Parts: sequence; structure tokens; C-alpha cells
Amino acid sequence: MSNLLSDRLSHFELPPQWSTMREAEQLERETGQKIIHMEKGDYVSPEFIPPKEALAAVFQSLQKGYVRYSPGPGIPELREALAAEMSRRGRPTKAAEIVVTPGAKFGIMATLLLFLDDGDEVIMPDPGYPPDEFWARYLRAKIKHITFRDPRNVDTEKLRALITPRTKLLVLNSPQRPNGQLVENIAEIAEVLLDYPHVTIASDEIFSGVVYSPYTHRSLSCLPELRERTVVIDTFSKTYVMTGLRIGWVTAPEPLAEKYNILLQNSCTNVSTVIQEAALAALQAPASYHENRMAHLTRKRDLAYGILAGCDRLQTDLAQGSFYLFCKLPDGCDDREAVRRFLRRGVAVVPGSAFGPSGAGHIRLTFTLEDELLAEGTSRLVAEVESWEI
Repeated sequence: MSNLLSDRLSHFELPPQWSTMREAEQLERETGQKIIHMEKGDYVSPEFIPPKEALAAVFQSLQKGYVRYSPGPGIPELREALAAEMSRRGRPTKAAEIVVTPGAKFGIMATLLLFLDDGDEVIMPDPGYPPDEFWARYLRAKIKHITFRDPRNVDTEKLRALITPRTKLLVLNSPQRPNGQLVENIAEIAEVLLDYPHVTIASDEIFSGVVYSPYTHRSLSCLPELRERTVVIDTFSKTYVMTGLRIGWVTAPEPLAEKYNILLQNSCTNVSTVIQEAALAALQAPASYHENRMAHLTRKRDLAYGILAGCDRLQTDLAQGSFYLFCKLPDGCDDREAVRRFLRRGVAVVPGSAFGPSGAGHIRLTFTLEDELLAEGTSRLVAEVESWEI
């Protein structure tokens, strides 16, 4: 059947960042071995739950029978609330600039579909988020990779050298996936982009609500001179522990938001009205909800980092945001083989090469597990690395 498929589908594959999850779940089914899951980009411990306001809204919406079509970019109340949220962050926003999407991944896909044609150039991070490249390849765009002077600062001289008249889009994510670091030199990046008004910025900010003190999240969309050229992609998944509910949003200038709306209505029609009600209620969660969530995450981050940092053979940066740690393996180690060894120890993590060539020789792990499992999992990783003959 493969020869009957569209030629554009020839590169299709399952998400590489989920490869370990697939292998671990198969291993558990076939052998009964209990795996400590540190590979999932999700909240793992049951201590993380959505705001009670969101849960109540789901129940109430179902009771009301609010389960009909709602074609369009989102229920008006939610769009208004999200516009207010974006304005609080520093980007003055109208409801007409908000499009509610079935998760951030739809927003990423839609952005690439709307901007790229065959042969157009898109610049994106390496390491980065695999679906970015998936859709760029589908569109037969030319992918160029940003390099970093360090994990937190884009090499702006090299960024400038990458931009040509064919460059249509720059993709940035901050806090970054997979390494949990913020992009800090926003002003330098903006200075470069002001010289190239034909380049649109796709700012992936799904972890904007998971940033650790004393750091703060900054967005290119908050700069007045770049606001009309920046599309912000965000989600309720990470800030509100609503990963499985699949709801996010895009913030874009109104004429462009209308194009997202057209794409949305001609694909999935609308995000579930029940889930939209839950998202609207989540935005009303008190500050204490976020303080409690961040307190748990900070404790877990520090617990995992403390164990990993005690291993001389691993180099681990303390995450500024997200719920990931990104560890450099000893020189010469194949990260995919290392992940297989860790699986035999009963621990699942993701090979860094799943996120691009610059991720090779690294592993990514999620620290949202229960404390006891987190300590056990990271200790097993250290024990395995220290057992290697290098």
C-alpha cells in the first residue's frame, strides 16, 4: 500500500521523542517488568491535578448538555479571558487575535502550514521539538538550525547569516524543549530580526507557566516592534495540568488569526465545548494553585538534580523552566544505546538525538514522578553510568 500514498508522506514516522515510551510499554506487557517512567512529557505523579474549578466546569457542562458544535475560534468568553491573560503578560491583545486550538501541537502544525511553501526556509532550534521538523519536511521547506553560544543564548551572528530572502519563519521555544533553559538574549535576537521584516516569528511558549524563581519568562511578542510579526503558541497542558484534555491557543494579529480560524474549522471544526468551559474555569484558579504546583515541581527538580549532579560522568544543567532535565553522557557514548541500557535497569528516559543532531550524546528525563520513584529512578541512572567501562 505504501506506493499508493502521497509522495509527501514518504517521511512519515512515529514521534521519535516517544520511542522509549513505546519500547517501555511493550517491555512491561511482555515481561511484567516494572519500569520507572521518566520519559513521558507529562505530569506523572497523582499529586498534580487540574484546578478544582476546571474539574467542576467539566461536570457542570455535561449536566447542561453543552456538548454541541461550536464552530469557530473558541467560545467568546474564553477568547476574552485569554486576551486578558496575554495582555497581562505584556502583549496587548484583543479577543479577535485569539484562536483556541486542540492543543499546542495543532498550533505548531497550523503555523507551518500557513507560512511555508516548497523551498521556503524555516529556522528552528537544534535540539528542538520534533513535530516542527515533521511538518516542515511535509511542506518540503528547507530547514536551517539555530545554534547557541550556550544553552540560553542564541548565536545571533550565526542567526543573521542564516537568513536569506527565502526565509519565511523563525521558530523559537522558551523555556526550551528539551533542555529546560530560557532563551535569555531576547533583545539581541530582536535587533537581528528588525533588519528582516519578511521573517515571521513562531514563539512556542507552552512552558511559560513553568518557570522557576528567580527566572522570568520573556517573549518577543511583548516587543512593540515585533508584535505584529510574532505568533505565540501556548497550551493549558503544562500550566494547568490538563495534558490529556488537548486544548491550547494561538495569539496572532487579527488578519492572521482569521486564517488560523479557517484552517481550524476545515479540519476539526472546534475544540470540545466541554473542554473550553474547563479551560475558562482554569483561568480563574487562585494564585495558590500555581504556587503549590511550582513548589512541588521545584522540590522534584532539586531532588533529581542533586542526585544527577553527584555523578562526575554526567553533566546536567539545572532547569530554569519546564519539568525536564537534559544530561550530557560521557564523551563517545551513543545515547540510544545508553537508553537501552537504562531500560534494562528498569528506567525509561528519552535519547537526546530524538530532538536533533545537537541532542546526540544526551538524555532527557521528566521529574514529575512521586518523590520516592524519582529518587530511585535517578539513582539507577547514576549507578548504570558509573558501571560503564570508559
